[in-house]
Amino acid sequence: MKKSSLSLVLLVLLAGLLLSPFSAGGQSGGPYLFVFNMGSDDVTIIDSATNEVLGTRPAGFKVKWLADHMQSFDGTLLWTYGLRIGKVGRDEVLKVDVIAFDPVALRVVKRHEVGNGPAHSVVLTPDRKQVLMNVAGDDAIVYIDPATGQVTHRVAVGKFPCDLHLSPDGRLAYFPERDQDTVSALDVASRQVVKRVNFAKGSKPHMLRASPDGKYVWVQNARTDTNEILDGQTLQVLNAQPVGKVPTTNAWTPDGRYSYVLHEGDNHLIIMEAQPPFRQVKRIEVGPGPGNVSFRPDGKYAYVTVGGLNAVAVIDTAGMKVETMLPAGRTPSGIVLLNVRPKL
Repeated sequence: MKKSSLSLVLLVLLAGLLLSPFSAGGQSGGPYLFVFNMGSDDVTIIDSATNEVLGTRPAGFKVKWLADHMQSFDGTLLWTYGLRIGKVGRDEVLKVDVIAFDPVALRVVKRHEVGNGPAHSVVLTPDRKQVLMNVAGDDAIVYIDPATGQVTHRVAVGKFPCDLHLSPDGRLAYFPERDQDTVSALDVASRQVVKRVNFAKGSKPHMLRASPDGKYVWVQNARTDTNEILDGQTLQVLNAQPVGKVPTTNAWTPDGRYSYVLHEGDNHLIIMEAQPPFRQVKRIEVGPGPGNVSFRPDGKYAYVTVGGLNAVAVIDTAGMKVETMLPAGRTPSGIVLLNVRPKL
């Protein structure tokens, strides 16, 4: 090869490296799946482009409920929570910390105790100026300054607020008050509960999600094994259906056509229509202990953590069937898909 041709090749290679999406700040075309394993306190990384497991690294905290629809990634840090056992005198108690996790460096950069656990959801307001989380053991919703990681406001609510999710515009925060069988809406700006509705006595509303269009709030009732769909403004019940045992959470496909409902007490998930009449269209067996679900942005795959198998089920959304199972750590639960490349 002539010297001039060799120089040209080297220049092209150098330009390719400089323009590579992996060369600056760990950014990638990705995205990558981050699977948080409750039993081993670590995180498994999966390349969603190839569905290849790249490795597992220590995380240093336990988080059970974490998925894309919480929208808790600020572009640099992933906001979530960690559960741990603390002591009050001689008694052991469950404590909860707010955590800011760097998904590139794979390390915790901020961690502050918030109160008595458990917690279930940490959410970021659309303007990224506030972090909200439910602290079920304290009957409170807390506001956290993302700059410092410190609690700025603590709002007393009903008994055992068992989840938290924001309306798409960030104006309202919805949460079930499990131990008093109610669902409430909090005005985020005024920090006042503006709506509260009663559910059937003993139904134990467990978790909930606001739909991407803001029209509905889907509520899973752990005791009655039902999924109830509420009007996003009035909280009036529009639809109620029996589902599997101990329904725990749901999430919508990227095209907004379907919602996946998961169950802690069953081996399957149910795919439902996202709009009226909300028909159940498919039941998919995934294995014991399904936890959370996230979707690839193009909608081709859904990824479900299956704690009882230490695996992630990869679901072909068009065929509505499990395509493969990927190994994870012990008891995988939380799962998020981010456009960053971790430094493994």
